[in-house]
Amino acid sequence: MRPSDWTQDYFDDTYRRLFLDTVDPLRTESQIGQLLKLCSLLPGARVLDVGCGIGRHSLALAKRGFNVTGVDMNPSYISICRQRAAALGVTADFRVADSRTMSLDLQADLAVSLWSSFGYYGEIGDLQVLKRIAEHVRTGGHVLIDVENRDYIVKHFVPQEWRVNGDDVILERRRFDAVEGTVSTKRIVVSGTERHEYGRVLRMYTARELNALLDSAGLCVEHWYGDYDGSRLGSESKRMIVIAVR
Repeated sequence: MRPSDWTQDYFDDTYRRLFLDTVDPLRTESQIGQLLKLCSLLPGARVLDVGCGIGRHSLALAKRGFNVTGVDMNPSYISICRQRAAALGVTADFRVADSRTMSLDLQADLAVSLWSSFGYYGEIGDLQVLKRIAEHVRTGGHVLIDVENRDYIVKHFVPQEWRVNGDDVILERRRFDAVEGTVSTKRIVVSGTERHEYGRVLRMYTARELNALLDSAGLCVEHWYGDYDGSRLGSESKRMIVIAVR
């Protein structure tokens, strides 16, 4: 079943304020440092960041001397990326593009999709994303996908939780569909007298399923990891990181 495109409403200013602006910069620097060890990438290489959000990974890479292009379908997020690049005095290219249809004049040494920026469009749409990514990677170049580990999510599934973030109250209700392999989330954010509701349907792939999609996109898996530290992927790994070669 093809899910509706929930991404149009989900990634707004409220999401940015609560979930993007609040990430510790030291966490980002640590992730990038570990990522570069996993990929053995040297400064000057061209990197494509697909679903770059407000550019936290793209800008960290640009500061380290990489030739970075970040793409995201949210124009306001891309505007923030450009403003932050200018403020930091780094050179990086940011473009508004849908990952399913993007057509860019570049061939990257490495393309990345980080922090669960994959699994939004069902198997058909997600395969389109992987094919577009593969088209933008040079022969012999690599693709790195970082998503939540389905095995861990199922084993430690939390159907409902709420938390307070400053003046905001955030409630999330989740449902796992074992047949479709999806986690559906209803998020309610109460900010003072304002109330916002969001829906998300995320396809949670097993390693075997994701391997098959990558293969269909012309990408050959080289490594699986359970986190940025290079640990082995297992049922207790919170992340599932795969590196494939074109």
